[in-house]
Amino acid sequence: MNRESPVAASAEPPDAQPAVNLLGEWANSTTPAYCRDLCGRILAANGAFARKFGQPLHELAGRDTTRFINPDDLASYEAAEAELARPPHAAASSHRWLTPQGWRWISWEELTLFDAEGTPVAVRAIGHDITRQRLAEELYYKLSRAVEQSPVGMVITDAEGRVQYVNPKFTEVSGLTLEDILDRNIPVLREGHATDEDYERFWSVIRAGGDWQGELSRKAADGSVIWESTKVSCLRNSAGQISNFLCLREDITERKRLEEDLRQAQKMESLGTLAGGIAHDFNNVLAAINGYAELARMRLKGNPDVHDFLGSVLEAAGRATDLVRQILTFSRHERPERRPLALRPVVEEAFKLLRASIPSTIEFDLIFSPDAPAVLADASQVHQILMNLGTNAWHAMGDRPGRLQVRLETRLVDEAYAAAQMGLRPGTYARISVSDTGSGMEPATLRRIFEPFFTTKPVGQGTGLGLAVVHGIMANHDGAVTVYSQPGEGTVFHLYFPAHVGETTPVVTDQGSTPLGHGELVLFVDDEELLVQLGRQTLTELGYTVEIARNPAVALELVRSKPSRFALVITDQTMPGMTGLVLASELQRVRPGLPIILMTGYGLALTPEQIEAAGIHQLLIKPTTIHALGTAVHAALATATGKSVPRISS
Repeated sequence: MNRESPVAASAEPPDAQPAVNLLGEWANSTTPAYCRDLCGRILAANGAFARKFGQPLHELAGRDTTRFINPDDLASYEAAEAELARPPHAAASSHRWLTPQGWRWISWEELTLFDAEGTPVAVRAIGHDITRQRLAEELYYKLSRAVEQSPVGMVITDAEGRVQYVNPKFTEVSGLTLEDILDRNIPVLREGHATDEDYERFWSVIRAGGDWQGELSRKAADGSVIWESTKVSCLRNSAGQISNFLCLREDITERKRLEEDLRQAQKMESLGTLAGGIAHDFNNVLAAINGYAELARMRLKGNPDVHDFLGSVLEAAGRATDLVRQILTFSRHERPERRPLALRPVVEEAFKLLRASIPSTIEFDLIFSPDAPAVLADASQVHQILMNLGTNAWHAMGDRPGRLQVRLETRLVDEAYAAAQMGLRPGTYARISVSDTGSGMEPATLRRIFEPFFTTKPVGQGTGLGLAVVHGIMANHDGAVTVYSQPGEGTVFHLYFPAHVGETTPVVTDQGSTPLGHGELVLFVDDEELLVQLGRQTLTELGYTVEIARNPAVALELVRSKPSRFALVITDQTMPGMTGLVLASELQRVRPGLPIILMTGYGLALTPEQIEAAGIHQLLIKPTTIHALGTAVHAALATATGKSVPRISS
């Protein structure tokens, strides 16, 4: 038999016409065609069929057609078979058939053939390769799904800017459907441009074939302001002409809010720094006004009018003092609710929660030192830090087996280590270490990890604020966070919380008569001439003998020359060459237990731990009163005799 002729069945059905006639006009067609019996065996096929499926024509007779069909498509093939059994005994179906080029989609037009008595004897099928069409349809489906499910709002307009399509994300953010836009003739490309000139420049760019990108704001249906990062690109037809514009609009409202919060935080930090400097100088002026006015009233006996005038001066100075303190409060970041706290329960609770969400392939190792000190901290913020670091460690290890280790211990920070770490001061700390066996970080990444909005995670999986928040919380706790990491060696974060050494003493208000001295020698240290003379005269009025020093180095030498000479030292905090805090520490080395009063215009910059470590007995906030000064001196001197006295602050 000629291989280019239709193949005859090896066993024809009863009374069937010859196999060659089963194909009819399709016998010599260039379109693949074949006939099969009711059991699915091939009775006849043309040359185009043989070539398509890479089979010798003479070997096709009797072959089971299901051997050519993808197993996943057999269900649809059998459904078509069932349809052929019912009038009009015709069916159309598509299946993947195996060819020398692999699986190809073939669309079949099938018809049942009958003998003279009307009995079905065969099925004739004419095939068309629709693989390219199916791939195009699948690609279109994927692209359509991507557009429909995109987290970015999409708008397609014609060349004149008239909207032709918007995706669901656009509708979700704007509250406008395509019908709304068309019915109300809303020019969505116009929204957000501040002026007509901006809008014209926008059109000049895109009409010239360029891409336009910028940030635009508009009002949502509920009246709120929405910020969007917008990009408009040209779509061209086959002739290269602009036929449409594609507008991508990403909602960045939250990012803009966070950026504004960050700018506000930076502004407030700068204002706080400025206010601290102003407070020192202005409080010195107020201290002089208050002090000399009080002295004048004490000495003035026979002129009630002047006495009242000085009272008005003191009242005005008091209002000025309150104003300075309000500025300082306004400019300072909100402080956490810090209370004496044992860190172990907080660590255990945080990692108990993390254990429930982190895969069991990652082992937890919690190590607690029994002598870890208590700290002054906000438990909720410490919890937040640990959750952030634990989650970051998990992401660094991914789905691979790993170990997350947490260690709580006491750490003594010396001056050398403190100098090398920003935010650390020498002293005793409770240190929490969180380490992982993840991929580690390159030096370039390590340098930026605490920057707001910096992240190495894919888009949509991280804000880049987690570690910035950790850094901010530790700074608000007078602590610090350090990190060590090497590529392939994992990462360890160290959290340093200053050890808590005791409760602060309640403030004592001016009450009762002012205690007087009995000639005790007091060294008064301040670089402001007005305040030096005021201190001398005020303390003299209170019954003390006074020696003055306008330089902290001179004051230190005076005490060194005869350590037991002075009963008390009163020093300003901010002075050239040496702060009052440093001077107090040096004086304690010369004469341990020497009563010291520190005066400052910005007391909130000092922690109770710093004050106690420097050996300071009393803290006075400028401007102070004669009564507060007299009470503080009396209380500080009483400590030398072992009496219990309150800490004075004004």
